[in-house]
Amino acid sequence: MYAVDGAFLAQRVSGIQRYSLELLAELDKIITPGEVELATPPGAQAPGYRNIRVVETGSHTGMAWEQLDYPRYLQKHGRLGLCTCNVIPLFGFRGIAVVHDVCYRARPDFYTVPRARLSAAWHRLQYRAIAKNCQNIVTVSQFSRRELQKYYGVAPQRVTVVPNAWQHMERIQADEKVFAKWPRLEKGKYYFSMSNLLKNKNFPWVLQAAKNKPGAVFAIAGGGDLAAAAGEKGLHIPKNVLCLGYVTDGEAKALMANCKAFLFPTFYEGFGIPPLEAIACGAPRVLVSDTPCMREVYGSHADYIELDVNHGSVDDVIPGHDAAGVLARYSWTKSAGLLLELLRRTDA
Repeated sequence: MYAVDGAFLAQRVSGIQRYSLELLAELDKIITPGEVELATPPGAQAPGYRNIRVVETGSHTGMAWEQLDYPRYLQKHGRLGLCTCNVIPLFGFRGIAVVHDVCYRARPDFYTVPRARLSAAWHRLQYRAIAKNCQNIVTVSQFSRRELQKYYGVAPQRVTVVPNAWQHMERIQADEKVFAKWPRLEKGKYYFSMSNLLKNKNFPWVLQAAKNKPGAVFAIAGGGDLAAAAGEKGLHIPKNVLCLGYVTDGEAKALMANCKAFLFPTFYEGFGIPPLEAIACGAPRVLVSDTPCMREVYGSHADYIELDVNHGSVDDVIPGHDAAGVLARYSWTKSAGLLLELLRRTDA
């Protein structure tokens, strides 16, 4: 039996937590009782499952729970572990881990301030432990599979690709009230992106694109006061840029559905789910960076930004076609099936 590391239930939902939630929800539909359980820290709120047993264990929270209580539970009850968020217990772990990307190893130049360097060191330690100790590894793209081989010598046969998907967006009701909150956003006439100041997200590219197209409106969603944080780093916010701050899922869906194009000029991703979510919501165009990962995921269904020659232009792109055509390639149901096949093969 597998016991999933449920630490993500106590974390803010971003890409890797979304992956964990959606994959387990679909896995619950196709497993038999007794194959998988979910170990959680005290007080974590787990979804209601039909076949996955939820077990609260330990007395710690956060990293201490993940490094102490969770492996103790695995050893005491003879369980294999399944960790879905890039991190495993450094001692006493047997099982499978999901590595979404190895950005901390591949792009150390992104992590220059002390806190970022500390985080990078921790994750590089984790990558090495996963490569050495896990029976099998899951990742989200062939690109990330090659990166694991390149930087950590992981044999390709040890890595199974279980991609992200988009069907969670179907459950979200678009919140059109966001347009009353931001009257400058006219449907079909603004460029939309979701960003932060992490270097891989390439936030300055969006600012430069806005500067180069002063007659257009650019809306950027991101937690906290993105404009203030950008100012602290010496980044000038053009007048045609609206920093929306945190937006709800419903607001994000409405903004994606009604934008002129969704922008995703990332330097490095393991998969890059936001453009897929935007397409699922009805965005007519997505502009993504011309990188191996984005080419793998989006193929001919996106417009591509050549970051080495394009210094911020939404018009100077390599055009794609039929953005919605990419949706058929990905589903949480398919991904859960791939994961279950691996679980059963590894357990055997």
